[in-house]
Amino acid sequence: MQYNSSYRIYKPNTKDHTKGCASSWEWNHKTCNFFLTVAKQESQKDADGNNRFSWKEEAETVKLDMEEAAEIACVISGRKPFLGMPDESGKGKGVFHQNKSGNVILKMYKLDDGFAFEVSSKKGDQRFWAGHRITIAEAYVIETICRDVIANSFVGCGKS
Repeated sequence: MQYNSSYRIYKPNTKDHTKGCASSWEWNHKTCNFFLTVAKQESQKDADGNNRFSWKEEAETVKLDMEEAAEIACVISGRKPFLGMPDESGKGKGVFHQNKSGNVILKMYKLDDGFAFEVSSKKGDQRFWAGHRITIAEAYVIETICRDVIANSFVGCGKS
């Protein structure tokens, strides 16, 4: 099964651009790479009056592995209430990534009408946070992509 280069979810905030963001779920079945990018909404709109998102300057990208794709699929399918281990907030501790420049935490948890999704990072003195809601329909697409990531991790990517 092949997908577009990425599945993007846009959640602009017309009242406060600092609260708007978008996410890109990119599964490359040829290379077996699964990337999640979250971009903050820009303060300025484009020439047509549409909201813009800062995919380079105000964004965070995380490479997800098969187990993280499985965690996401488990939350969406109702097998788990949140990503990662439990915490006091009920939102879960999330999935943690550490590298030489800092760390990133990805959270997803169930809401009454869908899911909440958050990405935070700390790299040196710079901090990043962005998040948005995911509808049931959007979650179904993400779950389908995650299931394909898992299946292709076993049969070998690029051989389908």
